[in-house]
Amino acid sequence: MKKSYLLICLALLLVLTGIVSAQIPNAGFQDWTAGEPNGWNTSNGLTPNITQTSDARTGGSALHGVVATFGGGFPWPPVIISGPNAEGFPVSTQHPALHGWYKFSPLGSDQFFVTVGMSHADTAVGGSAILLPTPENVYREFVANIFYISAQAPDTCFISATITNAGGFPVIGSAFDMDDLAFGPAVSVDEKGNVIPDVYELHQNYPNPFNPRTMIQYAIPKASRVSLIVYNMLGEEAATLVNGLQDAGVYRAEFDGTNLPSGTYFYRLQAGEFSEVKKLTLLK
Repeated sequence: MKKSYLLICLALLLVLTGIVSAQIPNAGFQDWTAGEPNGWNTSNGLTPNITQTSDARTGGSALHGVVATFGGGFPWPPVIISGPNAEGFPVSTQHPALHGWYKFSPLGSDQFFVTVGMSHADTAVGGSAILLPTPENVYREFVANIFYISAQAPDTCFISATITNAGGFPVIGSAFDMDDLAFGPAVSVDEKGNVIPDVYELHQNYPNPFNPRTMIQYAIPKASRVSLIVYNMLGEEAATLVNGLQDAGVYRAEFDGTNLPSGTYFYRLQAGEFSEVKKLTLLK
């Protein structure tokens, strides 16, 4: 009986190991060696333009890419491709979509460009490509629905990200941050690859209580003028996190209470005619 139980546990362990190994390697960009993200190939060979950043959506680090200067003023765009030698990584099923989170600081008409390629025995069976031109100063989710041209299950996945410009070379100084890649369900998206929520939503901040930083997620189903403001118990403004026009999408804003005293605060989202208030607690 004990032997059978051990065999079952071993089988389950092997199955779980297979599931984990089929996922995107170093998807949160937490692991780096000698300035390179483990499991990925970068454009750092000539001029370092892919670096580790502590400005992460989750965990301790994320990936930062910037259009650098090379050879007397020539723009060198940041490029990252899955696989240590850009050879991709193994998969065994037709994943519906690639999800990820990004921030983007474009100059000129630069765009953040993400591609997904699925192949079987070196033959393409599916893929996706999205262009994200809108500046994002807080992490925003993108979804790349993967379209398949064959019923064959892929054995290799290639993911790449870069900054591009339809008019020629990207502009020196354009930059992006990327974090938390994952396979997930296909969703309804606009032409820019952004998630389109059905309703306005303001989520509870997390963590809560917090010290000194917390994240606030909200969703807007159509382009709106958005304000997200934190108030103290006296109704005085403690911080303005968002104030401006935003496209439909799911957003996250960070509230930093480093310079504020412990206590209860309120945050209010105003988007179009929608308004909602929630409470958060800063404990030092």
